[in-house]
Amino acid sequence: MKIYKNLIGIIFIFLFTINAKSQINEETSSFYFDAVFFKGDADTNIRLDVFVVVPYQALNFVKIKEIYSSKYTRNISITDSLFNIIDSKKFEKTLVEDNYNKSQGGTGAYDYSQNIFNLIKGKYFVKVSITDDRNNRVYERTRAISPVNFNDYNFSLSSIMLLSRVEENEGKYKITPHISDEVGDFKEGYFAFFEIYSKNTPLNCNFLYTILNKEGKEIYKSKISKYEVMNKTSRHFLKIINPENITEGKHILRIYALKSTADTNFSENDVIAIAERSIKFQRTFAGVILKDIDKSIKQLRYIAIQSEMDLIEAGSTIEERQKRFEAFWKKFDPSPNTDRNEAFEEYYSRIDYANKNFKSYGEGWRSDKGMVYVVYGQPFNMERSGMGYDGRVYESWTYRNNKQFVFVDYNGFGEWRLYSPLSVNDKYKWE
Repeated sequence: MKIYKNLIGIIFIFLFTINAKSQINEETSSFYFDAVFFKGDADTNIRLDVFVVVPYQALNFVKIKEIYSSKYTRNISITDSLFNIIDSKKFEKTLVEDNYNKSQGGTGAYDYSQNIFNLIKGKYFVKVSITDDRNNRVYERTRAISPVNFNDYNFSLSSIMLLSRVEENEGKYKITPHISDEVGDFKEGYFAFFEIYSKNTPLNCNFLYTILNKEGKEIYKSKISKYEVMNKTSRHFLKIINPENITEGKHILRIYALKSTADTNFSENDVIAIAERSIKFQRTFAGVILKDIDKSIKQLRYIAIQSEMDLIEAGSTIEERQKRFEAFWKKFDPSPNTDRNEAFEEYYSRIDYANKNFKSYGEGWRSDKGMVYVVYGQPFNMERSGMGYDGRVYESWTYRNNKQFVFVDYNGFGEWRLYSPLSVNDKYKWE
């Protein structure tokens, strides 16, 4: 799918894989969006592209006969610095799948959209809200942007789009945008794409990038990349490598366009233009963000034995505990020659599902229902009885291997306890 009109030589193909799975929520996996601005068709016009990716695992799918259906509403609003609405768009989307695993995010399925707005220079807030129409859950994210009038400058840069891959074939480029600030999973690096606007061509200039921490201190500076600008509007990308000393959290990626005579020790007089954007770095394993490694270790109780958990927890540093955690999961990887670990992904997607659906007084994965769900997955059949003679409600889960689990709500407040059998002795197995 093409992003720009009259785009010659560059094909944009969107590939986005999620490897995990009336309240307002800002969970990391709820949805992803980016707002990137470019020079518009008119001299004072700015084109804003808003990209939104909604993973299936963030939505509530309902089974209707033999299909699984979800419906959500996407609202995008642009406000100025005084929060006056400049523009807004609303869309309703219905998703239909015939596969339960896909509807739960098991295949990394997602819904992608791109919307275009026209602006003039100024300071704006871009807010995207996703409303799951099945349960009225609302997710919201906001990003601040400050587009300039590109026509005011002899030389300027658009904002930066992150790319996970760039492939060249007979002079044409296939690029894969990365619709997220999170760059921690790119062990071999990623790319920063931007447009160059120059009134004077041809022009030789140098590019380099720096990475700044949240305090604004420079922690990395790249080498010089030489580039010849041949057209008034041209496109360029730089390979970005995460520095070894980068810490977890938010950072700034800044790109400098410099005079052709400048080197890495440039001065302010050497700077022609600057573009920057936020990036985020978090520990990942098999493409999944490990927000809290110590909690992730505790959640191993349905697959690991106690001595294995003790060994991982005994690591003296976060880095050592993560290495032991990764080594543990590699034993279960059904495809060790790929970047994905499907057994790991499925296990923690079940943890996530349990937390969202079985939470009562404690975390859902710790509950009896959560335990059964993590070990065995989605039951083939679920039945709930009316209130019995003892004043209690019972729910039974049946699996295809004829295993059956009965839960009872003793107090009527949704605190379901395993009634039969009294315990679960099996461990999670990838099949």
